[in-house]
Amino acid sequence: MKYEKVKLPKFMCEWLDEITSPRAGLLVRPDQYPLMSVWDIYRLKREVSGAVGDWLDKPDNQWKLIDALRYGYEPEPEQLYYVLLVKGDDESFLNVFRGNGRTQVDNRSEDNYWETKLTMPKIEAIDPRYKAFAVPVEEVEADD
Repeated sequence: MKYEKVKLPKFMCEWLDEITSPRAGLLVRPDQYPLMSVWDIYRLKREVSGAVGDWLDKPDNQWKLIDALRYGYEPEPEQLYYVLLVKGDDESFLNVFRGNGRTQVDNRSEDNYWETKLTMPKIEAIDPRYKAFAVPVEEVEADD
């Protein structure tokens, strides 16, 4: 039976990569004894706060973590957004030139030169004020 890798938030993948590295000092290898590794991780979790600690506090995520250690893991695809500056106007989407990051307002069509589906970190890097106009791609495309 072939298992698929578990999709985890990017920050969890980074954390797992860090704590399962040889220098982290886990007692057992995660691929051989995942439940023991989870115990080690839980022990380490007491020292973890922020997003990782919050994620590990949820029981469903603890099961997901066990499966990730058993079957492997990869980051979830990042949520993509359109920056829609005028609601209901099909010509008011933020477009970013792939070459130099220059922006313009136009329709939401993407091509080799212009990008309109953006991650939140990219939106915030352009200008944090655009965050208020970010709409998940799925919502916009569902309205078509």
